[in-house]
Order: sequence, then structure tokens, then C-alpha cells
Amino acid sequence: MTSSNPAHSSTSLFRQLTWKSTVLLDIRLADGEPGAGGRVDRYYMHAPRYTYLPLLIPEIRENLVELALDDEQLAATDEKDWWFEEEPQDGGFAGQGTCKWHWPIDLHDLVSTISRPVDPTLPSTSSSSKSSLIPPRPLRLLLHLSAPPTDKLIISNDVEECKLQYINQLKEGDFVRWRNTNKVTSLRRADLEAGWDGLVQDDFDLYLRISSRILPLPIPPAITSLPPGSRPPSTDPSGAPKAESSYSARALPIKLYLPDNAPVIQEVIPPLLSDGKPQTVIGMLRQHLSLLFPPGANPYTMAIPICQGVQLPPDAELAWLAACLCGADGWLRIGIQLRLE
Repeated sequence: MTSSNPAHSSTSLFRQLTWKSTVLLDIRLADGEPGAGGRVDRYYMHAPRYTYLPLLIPEIRENLVELALDDEQLAATDEKDWWFEEEPQDGGFAGQGTCKWHWPIDLHDLVSTISRPVDPTLPSTSSSSKSSLIPPRPLRLLLHLSAPPTDKLIISNDVEECKLQYINQLKEGDFVRWRNTNKVTSLRRADLEAGWDGLVQDDFDLYLRISSRILPLPIPPAITSLPPGSRPPSTDPSGAPKAESSYSARALPIKLYLPDNAPVIQEVIPPLLSDGKPQTVIGMLRQHLSLLFPPGANPYTMAIPICQGVQLPPDAELAWLAACLCGADGWLRIGIQLRLE
């Protein structure tokens, strides 16, 4: 999909690159389950970061469960009772344990990554203009076929329940940006369904039918005339329509994740500072996690911020990241990985 608007074209490119990124899953039947320890009890797959575990069950059933179980065992299992947990690892912080059905794959991978401290052999220097790839490794999951811990799963693995949670996240992100959910609630039903179908069918063009209407473009503040916190053009009855900018939003939908299953940090983070300058990654981290990111020439001596599998440059502007590297539900999720002494 092409556009004569440079901001739209570049944003679409980065969103598509994010869309195409994947996480390697190493899925094994949990000990004690039928078929565990047999000749076929493990399956590897590249899962899109934006997708959800309930959407992967048909492929996992076909390529793992149906091969590992005999006909009698297969007839006795019910997909509604299936659940995943991250395989326990030695060292580091507590892992995520039971995998929540409404988390995107990227969030599962992020929480798993930050549960292990940074390799001390890696350099601690950071660049203001470059991102660093996090050393790839598979996300190891155990598949259980019975006795789901419903209190930890939050919702079932029903696809419709997962879809509802996805839409709720879209609405919450919309409210964070503009103090209302008009952009989501005013969508035509066909466009809302197309956005979800894009996730199900791995179709970026279908997903664009919803993302292009909900997610603002990263138009620099020198170009846009909308002040921070103003109403988006689609809900402002006065004047001609203008291109919406993530720099003009009231706040950015950002969540910070810490190791050891610490509470998620979700603060009101405006795209611009009081002096009109763009809010940067290191500026936000020093405001909300000052002990981990002290002043100095190298801000990443104690911890590093990770998003979509890469280390974020300290001078990266949050409004740009929120527009280009957010998840399919519009949220920018940043994990904090600690360094070993």
C-alpha cells in the first residue's frame, strides 16, 4: 500500500516491518501428559509477534498433538482444557509461569527476556542513533492438556474472548491518547472485523483498515499545529480535517515491564515536554526509574530498555516509537532488562 504522504509511507513501512517480525517458539508436551517423552513431543514454529496463543492452537494441534497422541488419547483430550506455561529456567528472576491467553506473543517473549539478566560479556555502551538486536533464543513453552489454572489464565482460550480483550486494549489506548474512545467506537463494524481478521489471517492490508484509522502518524511537532491534549480532527467539529500526530496526543499508551513479575508501570506520559521538545526514551526512564538509569555518558550501565526484540536508543522519541513500534493493539510495551554486576 503506497501513499503520497511521506509520513504515512514511512510509518506504514516500519509498521509492516514490525508486523513481519516473529518469535521462535519451542513447544513441548509437559511431563506427565499423554505422548510426553515419545518420539514426537516437541514442535518448533515462528509465531508473529502480534498474534495470540489461542490463534496458534490449530497449527499446534495438527503438527504436535495429533502426531504425539494415539487415537484414543486424542479423543479424550479437549482443546478447552489446554494451557501453556513457560519452561522453568535456571538462574535469573522468576519467569512468567502460566501464559495468559490475552497476551500477544511479543509480551510473552518480552517478559521471558527480561527475566534473565543481560549477558555480562556484552558491551554496555549505547548509541543515541542505533538499536541493538537482542541475541535471539527460542521461547520455550510447555503444553498441558488438562487441569487449566483458570485463576491465572484470566480468560479461556476461546478465540472470541481473546478478540474481545484485543478490542478492549484498542479502546484503552484510544482513551489514553485523546481522553475518549471515539476513534474505536465510531469504526464501521466491517473495519473493526477486518482488523481482527488481519491478525487471524496474517494479512497486513486487512489490519491496515483499522490501524490507519486509529493509530496517529509520527508527524513532528514543527509540522503539526495541534497542541498536546487537543481533540483529534475526527472528533473536532471545527476546521478542516488535519493529519493526526502522535506528538499532539494527550499521552502515549505505554507500559513498562520489570523483572520478577513486578507490577506493570503505566503512567501518563505526554509526547512533548513542557518546553515543547519531544519526550525521549532516556528522559522517560530517568523520570520513572531514576535509580536504574542515573545521569551519565552511558545511560545503560545498570539496565537496558527492550521493545519488539531490540534495545531502544536512549534518544529515540517516544511519539515516534508509539506510532511505529507499537503492538497490533496500539500499545508500546517496553521491558527493562537488568545487567549483572
